[in-house]
Amino acid sequence: MLKPITPALVALTLSIASPAQTPDAHGPGITTRPRAALTLESLYAEVTLVDSAISPSGRYLALIVRSPADDQLMVVDLQTSERTLAQRAAVDEAGSRSEMRMSAVYWKTDERLLFRLQIAAKSDDYVVAGKSAVKLGQRLFSVKRDGSGAVQLLGRVRDTALEGAFDLGDMVAKLPQDPRHVVMMVDGLAGASLYRADVETGQGDQIEPPGPSVIDWWLDRAGKPLVRVTSALGTVSFARKVDGKWKKFHSMPVHEMTKVIDYELVGASDQPEKFYVIARPPGHERRGLYLYDLAKEQYGEPIVEPAEYDLDSAEVSSDGKRVREHCYIAHVRVCEFGDESLDAHMRALRKYFDESANVRVYDASDDGTALLLLVDGPRDPPSFYYYRIDSRGNGKKGILPIGVLRASLAGAAFPQSRVIDYRARDGQPLSGYLSLPAAAPVGLKLPLVVLPHGGPESRDQLGFDPWVQFLAARGYAVFQPNFRGSDGFGRTFAESGYGQWGLRMQNDVTDGVASLVEQGVADPARICIVGASYGGYAALAGAALTPDLYKCAVSIAGVADLEQFVDWRKREWGKNSDGYTYWLKAIGNPETDAARMRDASPLQQVTKIKAPVLLIHGTADTIVPMGQSKDMKRALDKAGHPTDLVELENQGHSHWTVGSEMRALAAIDNFLWRNLGPGYGITVAPITPDEARKRYQRGRVTILRSEESRYTPPEP
Repeated sequence: MLKPITPALVALTLSIASPAQTPDAHGPGITTRPRAALTLESLYAEVTLVDSAISPSGRYLALIVRSPADDQLMVVDLQTSERTLAQRAAVDEAGSRSEMRMSAVYWKTDERLLFRLQIAAKSDDYVVAGKSAVKLGQRLFSVKRDGSGAVQLLGRVRDTALEGAFDLGDMVAKLPQDPRHVVMMVDGLAGASLYRADVETGQGDQIEPPGPSVIDWWLDRAGKPLVRVTSALGTVSFARKVDGKWKKFHSMPVHEMTKVIDYELVGASDQPEKFYVIARPPGHERRGLYLYDLAKEQYGEPIVEPAEYDLDSAEVSSDGKRVREHCYIAHVRVCEFGDESLDAHMRALRKYFDESANVRVYDASDDGTALLLLVDGPRDPPSFYYYRIDSRGNGKKGILPIGVLRASLAGAAFPQSRVIDYRARDGQPLSGYLSLPAAAPVGLKLPLVVLPHGGPESRDQLGFDPWVQFLAARGYAVFQPNFRGSDGFGRTFAESGYGQWGLRMQNDVTDGVASLVEQGVADPARICIVGASYGGYAALAGAALTPDLYKCAVSIAGVADLEQFVDWRKREWGKNSDGYTYWLKAIGNPETDAARMRDASPLQQVTKIKAPVLLIHGTADTIVPMGQSKDMKRALDKAGHPTDLVELENQGHSHWTVGSEMRALAAIDNFLWRNLGPGYGITVAPITPDEARKRYQRGRVTILRSEESRYTPPEP
């Protein structure tokens, strides 16, 4: 699949010349040059720095650098600054209708790397079929640091479990104690199975046969599967092996419109059959870190339980003896470390980025002195940085910018974003985020876009959100409230939203808008509410329940009728499923709460709506059926409010193609232009949705790197 290459040097953004010795000022946000305006094309341009990884010793840095013609895997010696082209993947090597791209890189040892190739159709307009379709999917390769000895893992393995497996690129365990092997998960026609693969020969042996509905395994430090995770009918189930058979010990509902996980693996410990997990056991207010005993099927005492926020993530040492870091989201991601010296460095790094960016340790050397950081914030487009804690061994001390993931965003104008604290009408303290156009003067009343998040058990934070960036670039202030029912603030706050769709949850959004009007930030005559998933429901509810507040509303894959949605879930999953039971609690029971649910359903209150409404929905949505938007359109049309429904062909509730996302944003831009008027400082009319799609096709913009988006929550 890969052609032989000749090592060569390419231009990189990595600069080793003048590191900042002490991170105490926000360098990335300071410039004297005029900044370019953000556009849809720049926001969704091709990723140019796809991935990066640091070697176990900290001496070498690997980068995947993308150009229109190819992807190049580069290795940089941080001691000598020597750069080596280890591999090259030409875009057209997979055929005229497909494109081949690298999507990830990992170090196995200082001498050998792993990288993932992905082959996909070039265009959204056709599907690769026949023999060519066999090439589609992902493959994992191993290669020496100098580019020699490339092999495909499992490429020559013949096994019935591999039949129909398009994805041979899912590495689930790197096995740091074993320099020759990794563990891979393969999803074929018979289900998902596990293989131990040799990184030098590519050969592999099956260690767990395929099973239906399997989505994951928990492995001990040696790579032995001890827990199997399955998902079916709205329930995620966990089973442990007892006498050679799988015995269920835990289950939880699938929260389809949210990322909430109340039981999540962190890693194996050094103790037999004990795993570090993030969980919220009965009686505990917040998610914390626990050591779970499989044999006893019980938790120990919490190892970490933040005082104010739910635990979001954690990392344990490769030997399983200690917790290296734990993270929670305040307004940005905050990671605290068990090593006091490292913790001090991370506090300094957050200060360097003005406490307004998410600073994540993306990779690190084995001794923890060399860090690869992934940073993003409202004025910091996602970027990689190299940080050396001390000057021992390899490299110089200090922070070095490696590069922005999208070169198109370098030097662009980003919004002014800040935290907004306010109180709901019943006195509940709440917070949200306000983003203003980059050049907007202080004290000016601006047209406002209210952007409630999905979930509803999700939350907003300060970060680089392409939707917020685009709307602010078009001259609109953007408000993201964390209303009751949001996740991350503890069980009580999340559950205070149960049964409150259209009531307390909606009031929290309304009260946030009122606060901004009172502060003189928002022009009360130019306010629109825009949201997706639960946010789409909140947009329709805003138009129906507070008809004089909003000049327009945009619902993207939103629920329009609560009774219909809950009944549909019952038919899909069954009345005894965990998923259906969750929605009975979160929304209501049609048998006992019918009147309240009808009063809170925009479809049932459609005659109260005064403002224009735009509906957007994927035709293949399995989370919120498109019938919800179609029914809403029919009802609005009948009520004398002709409404557009933008149908995104073959798109689900999540993971839209770039072309579809650009088309949706262009449709929203035109809708705001017509109903709120031009944003601050904007004189150029929006491009049409069709033009946005054409520009995408011309640029062949493709995102292969996994990038989380608040409008594309993961499918269950």
